[in-house]
Amino acid sequence: MAIENDRPADAPARSSSVTHEEGDYPRYRWVIISQMILQQQLGPLIFSSLGVLLPSMQKELHFGLIELGRLGSARTVGNFVLFVASILLVRFRPIRMFNMFALVLAAALLIVGFAPSYYVALGGLALYSFGVSFGQVPANMVRQQWIAPKEMATVSGVMLALQTVFQMAGLALVPLILEPIGGWRSVFIGNAVILLAIASVWFFTARERITPSYERMRSQDRGLSAAGAVLRRREFYLLGFAVLGGATAFTTNLYLLPKFFVDERHFSLQVAGSITAVIPLGGLLANLVAGVLSDRIGRRKLIIWPSGIALPILWYIMIGDYPPSILVPVAFLTGVFVFLPFPALQTIPLEIPGLSPAERAIGQALQMTISTVGIFFGPIFVTSIAASTGSLRSGLLYLLLLPTLFVWTTIFMPETGRVARQKAAS
Repeated sequence: MAIENDRPADAPARSSSVTHEEGDYPRYRWVIISQMILQQQLGPLIFSSLGVLLPSMQKELHFGLIELGRLGSARTVGNFVLFVASILLVRFRPIRMFNMFALVLAAALLIVGFAPSYYVALGGLALYSFGVSFGQVPANMVRQQWIAPKEMATVSGVMLALQTVFQMAGLALVPLILEPIGGWRSVFIGNAVILLAIASVWFFTARERITPSYERMRSQDRGLSAAGAVLRRREFYLLGFAVLGGATAFTTNLYLLPKFFVDERHFSLQVAGSITAVIPLGGLLANLVAGVLSDRIGRRKLIIWPSGIALPILWYIMIGDYPPSILVPVAFLTGVFVFLPFPALQTIPLEIPGLSPAERAIGQALQMTISTVGIFFGPIFVTSIAASTGSLRSGLLYLLLLPTLFVWTTIFMPETGRVARQKAAS
């Protein structure tokens, strides 16, 4: 792949690009966005369903509790170098690059699906993490090309809502189909085959939406200068720590709760997976409502900070000694507050004034890199405590206060919604 910042004058026209006026967002945008959403949900499907695959993987590959924590953390290791990588990635055409990372995901899942040992599976999941994290850079640039500003939070909400649907499917359905389809390896291989099919369709149908201002800003973008501008903006640090707090508690619990329910609460794997699957179900409601609500009221911060108050209480109940009849509604409420802030948190970087497309993409990469510190070390930290105390609950207790970062960061975070933009313009 060649860098395409400056196309020679005698080069042939790009068949994958279409030139548009500034305010022209054609209906074809939904062909692009729908495919992007589908790939972004099916790509990380293993991320959420890995928790219910662990018992059979652990039995076949023969690894212990510490290795289990490392396996969970390997899913996110790619985010550690995402900020540095984004400095180069923003210089490529996003449509082609997005497709390339879909192929990386498929290859990684095939490696895990055919892994003869624990360490090969660990390496496959690490490669998988690079495909998921690096793919966010072209995805963010495609969103800036094809989504109108007034629809940005709504589309983010729809994307997150579909993500929760796939999380629920992974947690609730995978335990039921494991035996009929031939075990955990078939889940990885099947996911890879689907991604290959999606990449094939994207190759023939996706195209870029080029406007004069977008092309002008993009031609002025240089990775290092854009990164320097991002590093001077406190908004991305605040957003990173906000995501760190909520996502670390969520992803670690989603990964380890099924095992906790089976080992320490003595629930069946089907019951454990079903209870955990209710968390994304609550998130589905939040994502369908939060983005639209945020766009309607013209505010972002107002739907972020309440989760920082509710989640410590709800997560504490989830690891308490309660029957499924209580855990199911609590899990639903937990999911609502877990996902409530994220349509706004994903939209704010695209609304910060005075930034170019590359700066926004690199800024979101910095945000993800910061949040990954918690998401990566969460499973390792919890399983290390569990190995020394003999209880996963003792490790999960240490995560309870992390979501309060939703409150502390919004105190210093600027408001970027419609109301703030109108005030700035008046």
